[in-house]
Amino acid sequence: MEKFDYDLFVIGAGSGGVRACRVASSLGARVAVAEERYFGGTCVNVGCVPK
Repeated sequence: MEKFDYDLFVIGAGSGGVRACRVASSLGARVAVAEERYFGGTCVNVGCVPK
């Protein structure tokens, strides 16, 4: 079995998850992120307010 070593594992790549990854990696952390669909979250990909 392959082993992985991360300082931070983020579940969800919405605006908060992406920001957490960027800040942690800029401080030298090894970061991984899991996202089921699209990076950026609902507002970026679908729109926050239905039209």
